[in-house]
Amino acid sequence: MTAKGKKDVNPFDFLYGSVAFGLVQALGPLGKVFGSKKWKPGEKLEILFVAYSGARNTGAEVRVGECIKQINQILGEDQIEVNVLTLDKEETEEYYRGYKFNAVQFSSVFFSDVYKQVKANHLIVLVEGSCWKENFASALLLYFLYAAGLASKMDKPCFSYAVDAGNMNDFNNWLSKELSKDMTKIITRTKDAAEKLQEIGLPGAVTRVDTAWTQCAEPSEYARKVLMDKGWDGKKKLVGLAMQNYFWWPIVPDLAKYVKKITTGDKDLEKYNYKLVYFYDYSDKDKETYEEWAAMLTRVMDEITEKYDVQPVIIGMEALDKESCLDVQNRMKNKAIVTVCQDFIGDEMASILRELNVLITTRYHAMVLSMPGKIPFVGLSRDERIRGVMRETGLFDQYYLDYKEDNLEQKIKDRADKILSDPAEHERIRQVIDDNLPYYFAQMGMLGLDIRDLVKHEFPQFCLPASDENDVMNLIPHCPDFLVQRVKDKYLELKRSEGR
Repeated sequence: MTAKGKKDVNPFDFLYGSVAFGLVQALGPLGKVFGSKKWKPGEKLEILFVAYSGARNTGAEVRVGECIKQINQILGEDQIEVNVLTLDKEETEEYYRGYKFNAVQFSSVFFSDVYKQVKANHLIVLVEGSCWKENFASALLLYFLYAAGLASKMDKPCFSYAVDAGNMNDFNNWLSKELSKDMTKIITRTKDAAEKLQEIGLPGAVTRVDTAWTQCAEPSEYARKVLMDKGWDGKKKLVGLAMQNYFWWPIVPDLAKYVKKITTGDKDLEKYNYKLVYFYDYSDKDKETYEEWAAMLTRVMDEITEKYDVQPVIIGMEALDKESCLDVQNRMKNKAIVTVCQDFIGDEMASILRELNVLITTRYHAMVLSMPGKIPFVGLSRDERIRGVMRETGLFDQYYLDYKEDNLEQKIKDRADKILSDPAEHERIRQVIDDNLPYYFAQMGMLGLDIRDLVKHEFPQFCLPASDENDVMNLIPHCPDFLVQRVKDKYLELKRSEGR
């Protein structure tokens, strides 16, 4: 998060937030009286996923997909309807082909659409990982808060599906507290997120894990064919870079830029216009910083490629990453393969990531999706997500780097060298990852149990499908064969520790 995103309250964001807060107070009670759907025994339970879907962000899409699969599994797909809010209905339907859900288009000016959908559903669920966070855009935070606030005013159960929280400005902290305080249950994906929410007056969050852990992958043969079609000889080790341009963010409202864009047709402004009055906060200084960043990572990948005779693979996890991935590819002296999320869905991206020998990642979900393949990685981060998992696994001290660290280029090279030059170290990291995987899959089972318990409490006449809740395989969408028994044991351990 940039300092400006953390310290200042943009006047337009303040206005937008104030409008949202006022609408919750006015429309919530009105919706409760006029047209709010109430569940009746024998009816399907209508569940609204308040999601960031349709933007082809691998992490966001995979998270939602696993939530769809899990909630259908644990509540019974013949007894529920999962309705997913999306910015692009066709894109979402293509991404989740074969999943049982309904895609519901909503406008980026979301007030009316979200109000209608909260009224029309029985259970409201916040499913985006970057939920109580402002480093991408305050408007995205407001979208989730608005839904949660309306749900509470309409007396509808609402919970967060293992999400994150980060540093926010004082106004957004206040909005978060006021519009989230009556939620039925807050479930975070990290302990840090739960502690952050407690700091702003939202205590009692339950900590689980990110829902992307259970994403299955296409077979290895799939990834090998993709990479060989792109130029890999099938023999060289694959070293991946999950690339992004940190310096686009946040997205901020700018009325002056908007007026200039529509009156002059300025092409630069058009390029950096996200939607309506929102623009990527990409100053000339940010562009200079990106140039240094991209050049540095290019040098890192070139040196690794030449020193170890490996095949470099540059991976774009979000649609916006494609430009920076191609940029680094074009800068490199050695031919790199580029794979971007516009061309692959979740199980395909997971397969490609798990074919690597080493991953250097700026993307949290590249790390998560690679880890069931036991791929050693170096984490480059600007927020709590990669940092949190690396602390949990015990890899933080040796392989975590903040993207603003001094002498970053040499530190990345040193860590990559350590993994690539020492087979014993490579295997040690694989074993560390392997040792930690049962926890993440077992916690996904605990998350399924949380949701079943919530539905039992809030809808006591709802007929939950019979299920042995002591068997974690009944509660998670997928588990690799090599993990099954250890995940079962870890789940029972966690369940006993919580007295359940």
